[in-house]
Amino acid sequence: MSENDSFVGRVNPSVKLFLHLICMILIVFSRDPLTTLYLLAIPVLITLTIAKVSLKTFLVRVSPFLIIFLSTTWMLAAYGAGETVWWEWGWIRFTEEGLQNGLNIGLRMMVFVCYGFLFTATTDITQFILSLMQQCKLPPKLAYALLTGFRFLPLFKEEFAQIKAAHRVRGVVRMPGLRGKVQGFLRYTIPLLAQGIRKAERVAVALEARGFDGSRNRTFYHQVALGRRDAIYLVVLLGANIAVLAWL
Repeated sequence: MSENDSFVGRVNPSVKLFLHLICMILIVFSRDPLTTLYLLAIPVLITLTIAKVSLKTFLVRVSPFLIIFLSTTWMLAAYGAGETVWWEWGWIRFTEEGLQNGLNIGLRMMVFVCYGFLFTATTDITQFILSLMQQCKLPPKLAYALLTGFRFLPLFKEEFAQIKAAHRVRGVVRMPGLRGKVQGFLRYTIPLLAQGIRKAERVAVALEARGFDGSRNRTFYHQVALGRRDAIYLVVLLGANIAVLAWL
């Protein structure tokens, strides 16, 4: 079963988005690394259990941010203000208070990353846009523009790969130096821009042919409704965060 078919994947995308934003705001009330660590465990456990995301996928996606976590913790621990000095050498002044502040800020950043990953891994973009129009009353003009932009990204990736393959077949060699970089940039950018304009015109013609005028009073073939699953997710997620903050 994919992530979008899991319990979290079937939660209304707008509800999921605002719940995650609220949980990110609640992290501000955490004043010590231990509390922040418990709050971090909530999205991690949800991701690996009811969201049905594999441990390997989670580690691959989140691991690049561990470098930022380590660097942030080190900078605040070695150069931050503090009275209890554990180790000092030159400009480096490693303090207990600096380490606590570094861990707290670094773990906060990881909470944001985990909630963001949980949302993107379990949310279908089409369902998200439909939910923004139906529940959040986002204007259809903006909504369909966002949806088209998201849909164009993988197409541009495929076009870029095809252009690179065509250049290799034709034996195009990039010149060294700054001039070669500029020529390579133009060699890829201009065809991609032309393809983008053609695809945009086709989308515009297709929307116009189907009578799309951007009005808010429109019907939807697929309804994204609110249900009991959304209420359960709200109670579980907010309840766990509030319980950790109240307990610690």
